[in-house]
Amino acid sequence: MEYSSNLMVAVLRKEYPEIADIIAEKIKETLPDERLTDLSNIEKIVSTFKKIKGIQVESWTNGKGKTNITYERELLIAVLLLFYDPEKIMQLVRRNTVPGVLKQASGLIGTSQEVLSMSTPGVIVAFKAYEGFREEVYRIYDLIRIENNFFE
Repeated sequence: MEYSSNLMVAVLRKEYPEIADIIAEKIKETLPDERLTDLSNIEKIVSTFKKIKGIQVESWTNGKGKTNITYERELLIAVLLLFYDPEKIMQLVRRNTVPGVLKQASGLIGTSQEVLSMSTPGVIVAFKAYEGFREEVYRIYDLIRIENNFFE
């Protein structure tokens, strides 16, 4: 018989607090030490991302006769989540993305907030499942962080 994760966690916390503490410490180690809260930094992130990836298009939507931009859009969403909501991309929480992040980004890349919202679950799965995707997200995250002097 398989028990609910909530029940398992409750028993773990009550009966084995030392293990719960070790797990909490491991989670802390995987998360970035700091996160952005000022949504005005999204413009800097998008601008630097475009420069790093060599993106020239104004509208990040796919369509007939347009360059397929899905992968780059997914990378950008992952980078934004890592900056603003790392628990979300690492599947540590089940909640909506930090308010305003996708709305702000959608205006800057010429696509709808709905497109970004609908892409987010796939981005989270890709981040967890595909090492190459995850490594590229961390690489771009570090380049953007350094270029814009975030957290210094």
